[in-house]
Amino acid sequence: MRKTDEDFDDGHVAEEAAHWFARLQGEAATGDDWLAFERWLQSSPSHAQAYERLETLWVDLEYSPVAKELGGRPLLAARRQRPVRAASHDVVRRRALWGAGAAVAAGLVVAVGLGLQSPSVAAQTYVTPAGQIRDIALADGTHIRLNAASKITVRFERDARRVEMADAEAVFDVAHDAKRPFLIEVGDRQVRVVGTEFNLRNREGLVDLTVRRGVVEVRPADALESQPTRVTVGQELTHTVGQAAQVLKVSDPDATFAWTNGQLIYHDQPLSDVAADLSRRFATPVRTADARTGALRFSGVLVTDNEADVLRRLSAYAPVRVERTSGEIILHHR
Repeated sequence: MRKTDEDFDDGHVAEEAAHWFARLQGEAATGDDWLAFERWLQSSPSHAQAYERLETLWVDLEYSPVAKELGGRPLLAARRQRPVRAASHDVVRRRALWGAGAAVAAGLVVAVGLGLQSPSVAAQTYVTPAGQIRDIALADGTHIRLNAASKITVRFERDARRVEMADAEAVFDVAHDAKRPFLIEVGDRQVRVVGTEFNLRNREGLVDLTVRRGVVEVRPADALESQPTRVTVGQELTHTVGQAAQVLKVSDPDATFAWTNGQLIYHDQPLSDVAADLSRRFATPVRTADARTGALRFSGVLVTDNEADVLRRLSAYAPVRVERTSGEIILHHR
């Protein structure tokens, strides 16, 4: 049977989709790569369809023999388990996984015509108490790591995947779906995602967004037609709810993501922020004794293995004395 021009075009688009899929999984992928990828997606409906089918098939491999040979979720798990300071053998292993991912992506080109569709999922609320971190796997392949003392609500619709973020912090690893963008309502902002990984924090009226992979768009929730602010790899956006201004700066994603590996990293931050974080990390509330103590500036890394050791390290690093009562822990200036 002789191939038609249409068959050739479909195969060419599938190859391009596989190229983008493999390219964007590597650590060398930059914000410019993701912007170029978005332009490629938007240049033709067939591009978005081919990429969506390819990624859906990849997610579907989670429980397949291929996935087991690669050690579980072959690509999605590998890119999430990224320690703050990875050992050299971990880097080699991760690069091997990227190579395997590229090979499987190329092999999937022949199957992109299957057109699998994501299942519909009803609205669900996820809550973590103080001292508990939760990993959430959504039906579309998106993974969320929800920090302690956090609350989010997820709702899947025909044309969008929506999240309402209350007082919370989470890492989102969003699966690409060209037909249904991933939208997060946080404070007075809307975060729009195509397919990326980022940390989003909403605490006491301060919204903080740090991107580790991909591109994220941020708009005022009451002006969704306005020009968005684009946050790319290695950038951080901060915004105080109720104010018009927002700040975009260069940031170290590994420092922001450190909480997922049991570390809290601070750079000249008030001790009141440290106390608030420890109150969420452990079951016993922690507070500063007064405004003077809360205003103390702190820089350092706290390993959150257990409450007693963390407080001991904190009192060694900072001029504070720890007082324990029956129901809380109080930090005093010494």
